[in-house]
Amino acid sequence: MAMTVEQLTKILAEADPVGLMAGGAAQDEYAREAEAILALKGVPTLTEITGVFAVSFSEPGACTRETARWIAEQLAQHRD
Repeated sequence: MAMTVEQLTKILAEADPVGLMAGGAAQDEYAREAEAILALKGVPTLTEITGVFAVSFSEPGACTRETARWIAEQLAQHRD
């Protein structure tokens, strides 16, 4: 079963790569990034995941590789 935008949004909120949840943002604040990641072809790479956040927040390094790795692991678990 494919992951939904809502499921990935929850994962991204848990990871909170740019600290939006820590700042009190709404739980669906990462929905746009979830849509962009799910739109990628195949299994998203760490570079693609960090790139989504770099573009979305106009800040290279907005999402660390460690956080991207955790997100990728969560995606892989939900695809199995």
